[in-house]
Amino acid sequence: MRGEPIPASPLGLSGAPWTGGWGHTGAEMHYGMTFSREQAVAWLRQDVASAEATVKRVVRVGLNQEEYDALVDLVFNIGSGNFNTSTLLRKLNAGDTEGAIAEFARWNKAGGVVLAGLVKRREANRALFQLGANHQRRAA
Repeated sequence: MRGEPIPASPLGLSGAPWTGGWGHTGAEMHYGMTFSREQAVAWLRQDVASAEATVKRVVRVGLNQEEYDALVDLVFNIGSGNFNTSTLLRKLNAGDTEGAIAEFARWNKAGGVVLAGLVKRREANRALFQLGANHQRRAA
C-alpha cells in the first residue's frame, strides 16, 4: 500500500465491488459518495484487524513475522472467505510450506483477468513469505 494514493470517492475496480480508501469494500460503498482521509485510515485499521484475526484463527502452523505479514496482506486483498477455502491455506496447514508458497501466484486475477498489479503484489507476498520460511529453516 506504500505510495498508493487515496481516492476521495469509491472506485469500481475490475471484478470487484466498489472500493474506497486502501481497498475497503462494504455495503456503505457506492457510486458518488465521498470520504475523508480520516475515514480511509479508519477503514484500513478495521480491515487489517479483520485480516489479522482471520490469519490467527485459521492458520494452524507457527509463523514468523514475515510469513504472518505476507498472509495478512493476502487476506486483506483477497478476503477472508477466499483465503479460508484456499489451497494455499490447506497446503500450509498440512505442513507443505513449499506448496503453499507456490500458491501465492494463483491469486493474480480480478474478474477472471490477470492484472499486472496483482501479479506484482503476489510476487511481493510470496517473496516475503519465502524470506520467513528460509529464516525458519536456518533456525531449525
